[in-house]
Amino acid sequence: MPESDLNTDTWPADLDLSGYDALLFDLDGTLVDTMTVHGRAYGEVFAHLGHRLKMEDYLAAIGPPARVAIRSYARAAGMGEIDDQMVANIHALKKARFGEVLARDGARALPASSLIEKWRGRRAMAVVSSGNRDGVTRILDHMGWTASLSAVVTGDDTVEGKPAPAPYLRAAELLQVSPALCLAFEDTVSGISAARAARMDVIDVTRPGMIHRRSVQAGTQ
Repeated sequence: MPESDLNTDTWPADLDLSGYDALLFDLDGTLVDTMTVHGRAYGEVFAHLGHRLKMEDYLAAIGPPARVAIRSYARAAGMGEIDDQMVANIHALKKARFGEVLARDGARALPASSLIEKWRGRRAMAVVSSGNRDGVTRILDHMGWTASLSAVVTGDDTVEGKPAPAPYLRAAELLQVSPALCLAFEDTVSGISAARAARMDVIDVTRPGMIHRRSVQAGTQ
């Protein structure tokens, strides 16, 4: 979406949602701080394989689905290029290790998560994550949010992940809400790009909470 199709304002703490029928949340880094949990799990897996993945290298490559990101992690850890089988092996080991690290270390809820309780039963809500379904489900159950959500879209559910619009469009489809009536919450460039490409308003929770709002003209195109 061209930059000219958008304008930006800061969003207040008491968010006016009168123009939206659905709230769509990224998970890691938006609702809950599990980035370091994932990073530690990947780090332990690569250590088991005889390589070192530094946390800063993990954080630099987050955003795309695991099947894409794992290749970046492998390069950063000194493994070089890896084939599909090794990607699958690393992913399987990490999924198993993630549950152990989550149970051991826990995870911290972030401010945007307060909207789940506040708007439960009053707005349709979904999580749109690049994570695998098993990991996403573990986090949602651990945090007690599963029952409040009407839909969950993970990196396993669309061929194209963020920054493509497919994950957000799939969530809108499951909620049966027009993308124009959805408000997305994101913390990464790829996630913001995905929501914008789906022609949704999107709040950047890191700035803190910059809202990229489509102009009236863009909404009629």
